[in-house]
Amino acid sequence: MMQSAESGRLFPLHWSSKSLRFQLLATAFTVLLAVSIVTLWAANRYAHHTAQLSYDRSLGGAAFQIIDNVRFINLSWVVDIPLSAFKVLAQSPRDRVFYLVVNEDREVITGYQDLMNSSDITTRIEKHTNQLEPSASFFDMDYRDEPFRFTIVSNSINTPSGLKDVYVLVGQTLNSRQELKEEITFQAQNLVVLVILTSLTLTLLSTWKIIRPIRDINKKIAKRSNVDLTPISHQGPQEIDHLITTINRFMEQLDTTLRNLKNFTSEAAHQLKTPLSGLKAQAQMALDSTKDEEATKHLTHVLTACDHLDRTITQLLNQATITHRHRSLAPSTIDLNEQVKSVCRDLAINALSRGVELGYNESDTVFVVGDDFALSQMLLNLIENAIKYSPDNSAVDIFLGVENNAAVLRIQDHGDGISEKDKPHVFERFYRSPNNTSQGTGLGMAIAHDVATNFNASLTLEDTQPQGLTVKVTFPAGSWRRV
Repeated sequence: MMQSAESGRLFPLHWSSKSLRFQLLATAFTVLLAVSIVTLWAANRYAHHTAQLSYDRSLGGAAFQIIDNVRFINLSWVVDIPLSAFKVLAQSPRDRVFYLVVNEDREVITGYQDLMNSSDITTRIEKHTNQLEPSASFFDMDYRDEPFRFTIVSNSINTPSGLKDVYVLVGQTLNSRQELKEEITFQAQNLVVLVILTSLTLTLLSTWKIIRPIRDINKKIAKRSNVDLTPISHQGPQEIDHLITTINRFMEQLDTTLRNLKNFTSEAAHQLKTPLSGLKAQAQMALDSTKDEEATKHLTHVLTACDHLDRTITQLLNQATITHRHRSLAPSTIDLNEQVKSVCRDLAINALSRGVELGYNESDTVFVVGDDFALSQMLLNLIENAIKYSPDNSAVDIFLGVENNAAVLRIQDHGDGISEKDKPHVFERFYRSPNNTSQGTGLGMAIAHDVATNFNASLTLEDTQPQGLTVKVTFPAGSWRRV
């Protein structure tokens, strides 16, 4: 099975700043928020305009009714204020209404005389111009420590002295206007909230529908094994079809590459090892037949170099084989205990030739999932290194058990160990410590580290007390099971 982490890297569907779902929802929310702000601003402006227009009409109507009833009779001004003039304004019980009727000589005919004490009122009267058809003008001002909306209208009245201008002012507090504005704004806000919630719900459903084909592709790939490189068959939107075509083309290329790698590995093994074996045989025959000390020395160096080259070629081919098998073969369940025992049996003769005692102790039966060839190569390199760097007539101890829900394999030798300076570089390819005089390729620990990574295990180096090196392979919980 493909790991979920890998599929997550292919199709990032989690809720994050990089997910397609987040970007769609964020874009939709941003657009809705911008539209909502503009709508609320427009609704507030509309509510203000509507409230002003509605009450200004009533205010202007009252002023026109008053000025229509202004007369000059018997050398005096007479105003018969009709009740209907304030009937509409009286529908706003929380508001107060003030009025003033004044002639062009600034003489108060009727109304609240203290209005003439306001400089704003006198200025408005002075600037107001009479028209053939009377019209009302409106303005805001503070009167008696309250905000008011006033209207002023004027008309010319016939008198024995000629036409005289008369001005009528009617003012009303703003409570009812504000209430009407707030009511309209409140209704607009409710409508906007409803639209936003509905739009977000529809966007969420649409996003889920858009993302669904990608989720289906992700599930199909996640269920596949490493060896399944067959084309993906899925019907979806045009853009998804293009993605599927690209993935299928990539898997086809990968399959071709893996087949070529397998063929190359087989050819390389034959083409490299065959002439090398012939070279070693010829050098050995020459060494056996010569009596010359100088020739014997050179031939011995040739055989040593051949052995080193043979080991290097074998390690490189093993690494290529491991990489190929990891990508092309389905993982299997492996008995780690039996695998360790098998490798120990293979290396027993090598250990006995140097008097090294190879000991193995187990406290649990551990099964891991992966490639058995790769696991055997990791164990072979680690145990072989422990034997190589152990002094003659010493011991290499191997322990397998469970610690803190993790399966732990320890391989301990009692050689010179590895300095703290060299430990960070041990797992690098072809790295060899300057103080290391033994023959080696510098690939064994690198291969072991790669195999451990493929098994989701960690490879660490610790010092053996009183001296030596302990290689610790840790299989965390979830990567192994106990039987």
